[in-house]
Amino acid sequence: MKANILKSIAIVALVAFVPLTGCEKQGNVVKDYAGMRTSALDNSAWDQSIWISAVNASVVTDTIKGNVCRAADGASFFASTIKNEKKVTSVKWMTAGLGVYELYINGKEVGNEFLKPGFTHYAKTKRSFTYDVTDAIDNKADNENLFAVQVTPGWWADKIVTPGDHVGMIGKKCAFRGVLEYTFADGSKKLYGTNVEDWKAGIAGPVLHAAIFDGEVYDARIKPGYETPEKLSKPEQNNEFNGEILSSDGAEIYLRQDLALAPVKAYVWKDVEGVTDDAFGKVVISKEFTHGEEIVVKQGETLVVDFGQNAAAVPSFEFNAKEGTVLTCLPAELLNDGNGAKSRGMDGPEGSCHRTNLRTPDQGMQLIYTFGNNEGFVSFYPRCTFFGYRFVSVTATDEVRIKSIQSVPVTSIAKDLEIGTITTGNDLINQLISNTIWGERSNYLSVTTDCPQRNERLGWTADTQVFTETGTFFANTDKFFHKWMRDMRDSQSEKGGFPGVAPTAQYGGDMMRVGWADAGIIVPWTVWKQFGDNQIVDENWEAMNKYMTYVNDTKYDHKAHIEENGNYQWADWLSYEPLESCGGLAFEVDKSGKRGPKADAVDYWNYLSASYWAIDAGMMRDMATATGRDATVYQKMEDDAKAYLKATFLNENGEFKVPILNTMQTPALFALKNNLVEGQAKENMIARLRDNFKEHGNCLQTGFLGTSILMQTLTDNGMADISYELLFQRKNPSWLYSVDNGATTIWERWNSYMIDKGMGPSGMNSFNHYAYGCVCQWIWETAAGIAADPAVPGFKHIIMRPVPDKRLGYIKAEYNSAAGLIKSEWKYDGDKWTWSFTVPEGATASVTLPGETEVKEYKSGSYTVEK
Repeated sequence: MKANILKSIAIVALVAFVPLTGCEKQGNVVKDYAGMRTSALDNSAWDQSIWISAVNASVVTDTIKGNVCRAADGASFFASTIKNEKKVTSVKWMTAGLGVYELYINGKEVGNEFLKPGFTHYAKTKRSFTYDVTDAIDNKADNENLFAVQVTPGWWADKIVTPGDHVGMIGKKCAFRGVLEYTFADGSKKLYGTNVEDWKAGIAGPVLHAAIFDGEVYDARIKPGYETPEKLSKPEQNNEFNGEILSSDGAEIYLRQDLALAPVKAYVWKDVEGVTDDAFGKVVISKEFTHGEEIVVKQGETLVVDFGQNAAAVPSFEFNAKEGTVLTCLPAELLNDGNGAKSRGMDGPEGSCHRTNLRTPDQGMQLIYTFGNNEGFVSFYPRCTFFGYRFVSVTATDEVRIKSIQSVPVTSIAKDLEIGTITTGNDLINQLISNTIWGERSNYLSVTTDCPQRNERLGWTADTQVFTETGTFFANTDKFFHKWMRDMRDSQSEKGGFPGVAPTAQYGGDMMRVGWADAGIIVPWTVWKQFGDNQIVDENWEAMNKYMTYVNDTKYDHKAHIEENGNYQWADWLSYEPLESCGGLAFEVDKSGKRGPKADAVDYWNYLSASYWAIDAGMMRDMATATGRDATVYQKMEDDAKAYLKATFLNENGEFKVPILNTMQTPALFALKNNLVEGQAKENMIARLRDNFKEHGNCLQTGFLGTSILMQTLTDNGMADISYELLFQRKNPSWLYSVDNGATTIWERWNSYMIDKGMGPSGMNSFNHYAYGCVCQWIWETAAGIAADPAVPGFKHIIMRPVPDKRLGYIKAEYNSAAGLIKSEWKYDGDKWTWSFTVPEGATASVTLPGETEVKEYKSGSYTVEK
């Protein structure tokens, strides 16, 4: 391979519009892409390559702590020129990066995947992307093609994977590794891999700084690295990563131009009125722009844009300004209100963007763009990061004219993966459904992030497991979870415990936290049940079996796992009940001044743990049966767990032995879900639960764990009336409380914002968390009546037991299941209820009409019944 990077060559400018393999409009940019994804080369091809880094790449050496959390400056560029030894008929490029990378051939970008390679365990697994790039090369004999790569620190050498107090970042330098497979006209093949002889590398290009949390700094006056060979020199071998490189096959990230959001409101302000010692005041809007009007931002002014929808996204501009003008774009989820009252948690004047909940607003979540020498409008969006926002605040050092601005969603839920739609006759419920969908789009982003906006964005495992089934109705998440379960296995402890966060990251690696660790069982079971996918069971069986043995041997006892759980449980996180952990109710300070969990809290945690022990064992029995494994061991395990629960925590009359548990909703819900009580004891528990809801004004009090089983457990135990009361409830706490307060995604807390009090706790307050969207599982399975049967997974046999309510008006659900299209649509005409449903070809359904117990079997076809 001949390295020819230092000679002058003609390069197609990145912004030129040239016919390429793929073309799509992204925001305000018509993007042409070279190459098409294809199967990876044989794994042995990697032997022809090494990881390479730029010698002059900066390395963070400070201890990561507090505001010292930014990645190293600069983008690493790699380039090499290959001279065709003969006429070329095919070229494939297998690539991997330590850091977010982009590929170029002769100046054309390769592939439409965003933020490659995605988020994986930093030490154990990296994902590769292979492209057929034949159409992008000059294939004539003796002609040359320039291959180039830009790599920035995201997912590798930045804070998201680096724990506090670590010296420097986990990843030191960005790196690239790749193999090109040339096929010549005579049928011969040759491999060209990255090495230090034929490739050049250096810090170059217009990206001056980029990282997942930091944002992006871009100087358009600087040419791409492949146009500045003088900045590139001999690279060095990088030996930091010694894990496995696997071909990406799920959870890739894309820009969703089909969902691009235009402004619903845009205005500029400069002055502030009503400032007091206790309030920041209110912005004075100097101009509000109409739809389609060119926006002008002058020095000293602040532009505020409302896109009308919170999302994981990047802002996309078509704009113009004098060379050297610096534009700063700051994303935010909310605007300040209430005259900027400090008592309401506001951080600026009413009408300005609120950014305190991002936690590092001054160090991160920033887009800074310097204009180059362009007479006309130019298009730009950041390519090495993403944000979570509904609003942006824009300032500039000189006048900027904005012809167009959009917010382009970033997600692993590609358009063709969306498989379910459900609507009702109630606008508030429809908004709740929309909020759930956008929460999934925003947080299914390489991993199941908890939130896309602040300096966290981690794969929290309880958030994942409580929402997994809901998510399968809106999107085909099968391959996504194959990828994520690899992250879980990579992060499993030697003893068998599963972590609070997967993949391993800056924090959250605590093992054996109840409801979090159990995601290692619940997620594969759910994916298997919903998609009929035995492969996910086989891939994870060893890890699941190891975990269950660990659980069974210790009865999932909190104290038995203190070494791994740190003597702490998140438990029913953010509930309104006593013994809640986040607010400190589960803890006390003893006489010696030492803080620790209350005795009642430990009993509660052990009860929840044993409840999941039983649930997990039942799921393992189901999966064992489906895959031809011995299920008896897990049936016994489930029986033992339930016997332990009854003997340890319950009296014969259905009361809990720990009195405080009788005042709570979540303990009763788990007892009913696990069928721990029967007869009069069950009636007593149900009566006590009904009284609890009544005492709380028909409001739930549950947190992450209790809410996940709340609606279906109530329905299965004769309390569907309460389920609907909770669905339609508008007081705090409830799902519709956030809707009434303008939410466009699901909130982290029931009270993330309160109209009377303002912001919730700024240290942990996301307005785009998806976990509480699990209510939509109940809307799909119970309100619409579309549920999978674990005995015949993949919707080959459907359980259809719709439970209607006139307040919904109607429901219309269509689900492209693994077995085919399932439909359920019902409506009321006075007191007459009409239901139409469709069973796909080759499937069957067990149907139970509302208020009845008789089950009728239906074959494939479309049916209508009245009642």
